[in-house]
Amino acid sequence: MNANREQERIINKFKNLLRELFQFESSDLDFGIYRIINYKRDKIEKFIQEDLVNKVENAFSKHKDERLKNIDQRFEEAKQKVIQSLGEGAFTPTGDLKEEFKNTPVAREFLAIKAQKEEVQAIDEIKLQVFNDLYNFFSRYYEEGDFIPQYRYSIRGHRYAIPYNGEEVKLYWVNSDQYYTKTGLLFRDYTFKVCDYKVIFRIVSARDELGSNKATKERFFVLDDKIPVELDGNNLIIRFQYRELSELEVKHYDIEGGSNASKQEKINQKSYEKILEEIKDTIFQGLLTQTRNEKPLLLYHISRFTAKNTKDYFIHKNLKKFLSEQLDYFIKAEVLDIETLERERFLDKHITRAKVVKEIGESIIDFLSQIEDFQKRLWEKKKFVLKTEYVITTECQKNFMTRYGKIKTREKNGKN
Repeated sequence: MNANREQERIINKFKNLLRELFQFESSDLDFGIYRIINYKRDKIEKFIQEDLVNKVENAFSKHKDERLKNIDQRFEEAKQKVIQSLGEGAFTPTGDLKEEFKNTPVAREFLAIKAQKEEVQAIDEIKLQVFNDLYNFFSRYYEEGDFIPQYRYSIRGHRYAIPYNGEEVKLYWVNSDQYYTKTGLLFRDYTFKVCDYKVIFRIVSARDELGSNKATKERFFVLDDKIPVELDGNNLIIRFQYRELSELEVKHYDIEGGSNASKQEKINQKSYEKILEEIKDTIFQGLLTQTRNEKPLLLYHISRFTAKNTKDYFIHKNLKKFLSEQLDYFIKAEVLDIETLERERFLDKHITRAKVVKEIGESIIDFLSQIEDFQKRLWEKKKFVLKTEYVITTECQKNFMTRYGKIKTREKNGKN
């Protein structure tokens, strides 16, 4: 019973990681990249719920022949035969057969079935190792929505290497092969649905520095001063401003200390309470206060909305190539490591384990790279220029005006 619970725990842990990788928590969003992900969501869900476990079971089924069917029942029957023939004294307190009885016919039959039972247990343990392997591989490269291109070198000592082809000088940075995107400059509508209602978060005023990675002063998302909440039929529009706060507002939100993230969470809580006060429909109120990820539904989405617009993220230029190369290294270094090859009794099962890790890993990489490549194509698409400004230093301006003055003088004198 405990073994079944442990198996379920390990499989669910990996499934939850996959849902995080494929951003399942954003399934109710209907804009931008989330809309593209939703097109593949059914296929991905089927892979996680059905195909994943079936692939592992089918791969190891060849190791479970007729000898291994009903092995627990056959083991107990063989044990009872030993007791009936040799007595309970034939076993040690730990359940092993005593040495002096091992050459008897019933003992030899019992030991053969016991070896088969151990083989079944080994196969089940190796199957669970597949899920652990896959979890360890994908979790090591994923962090808060981004894939971090860390080239593994070893599991101990110096863990990382960099791509190097013998150059005399090699310059390398941590986020190499990635595009950097500042989400704080997007400020798009955020939409989610709850039953027949549609909730839209909209930014009506934003003051930020274009082209700046860091704002010069703290800015936060707060409800609009004029019309914070508007209910139009089944559409709830909630308006936000993104700006600096006055001293009175700092005291009102109680954010005089702490990190920007903790301050925004306090503001979100106040915004959540004010929005609920504005909604008179008790049924709608009840829907918005349902729990999701240990938070009321509305507060959960407010937190995601504010984080989405203030966190930076990266887009990998060739995620499939990077993860595929690292998967090959992972299998050689950690699935089929030298200790496994030297000491393992069930080596053929571990070869199957490595093949399954590679097959399933490549399937997941294909799904992930399709999403990442789509974001890359959006990023590389030619942009429309909305605004252009020029900056000229005082010295350049002086030289320009001097030259411009000479040209004007020549024109007056009739010279070319």
